[in-house]
Amino acid sequence: MDLGSRIKEEREKLNLSQDELAEKMDISRQAISKWETGKSYPDIEKILKLSNLFHLSLDELVKGDKAFQENLIKEGKAGMSGLTILGYVTAALGIIVCVWGGAEYSFSLTDGSFMSFLVGGLVLITCGLACIRSTPIRLLLGALYITGAAVIVYMIGLRMPLYVLLSGIVVTSGLAWWLTTIILNVKKKALFKK
Repeated sequence: MDLGSRIKEEREKLNLSQDELAEKMDISRQAISKWETGKSYPDIEKILKLSNLFHLSLDELVKGDKAFQENLIKEGKAGMSGLTILGYVTAALGIIVCVWGGAEYSFSLTDGSFMSFLVGGLVLITCGLACIRSTPIRLLLGALYITGAAVIVYMIGLRMPLYVLLSGIVVTSGLAWWLTTIILNVKKKALFKK
C-alpha cells in the first residue's frame, strides 16, 4: 500500500477529517490532501508525527511505498556533504580576501599588492565553487575564466620579460582548457547516471 493511501486509511479509522488531521499536524489541509493523493510526501519530521498519531511503527506506515522510499533516499543524498560545506567556506573566504585587498589597496590592475589579493581571492572562489556539487556549470566555468584572465593581467602588471610572460600566458591558458575538459567530462558523466 502506498503512503498516501495508508495516511487516508488511518485518518478515517480515527474519524478525522483532513482539516482535523491538518490541525493536529500544524500544517494546511492542502498538504494532507497532497499526501493522500500522492502529489507530495511528508518530510521525516511529519512522518514521525503521523507514526505517533496513528500508533504505528515507521515500518508499518511507510512499508510498501517504493516511490516514497526512493524520494527519502534522494533527499538524504541531497543534504550537504563535508565537501560542499568546505566549498561554501572556501568561496566565502575568497570573497573576504578580494574585499580585504580592495580595502587595503587602491583598485588598480597594475598594483601588484592589490592584484595579489584579487588573484588569491578568485582562486579561492573558483576552488570553492568546484567543491559545491550543485554549482551550475556556467558559473564554475565563468569563475575559472575570470581567474585565468586575472592571472594573465597580474603577470602583465609585474612587467615580466616577454618570454616569461608568454610562457605564463600559455601555461595559464592550457590549465584553463584542461580544467574545462575535466569539468565538462564530469558533468557529462553525471548526466548519464541520471
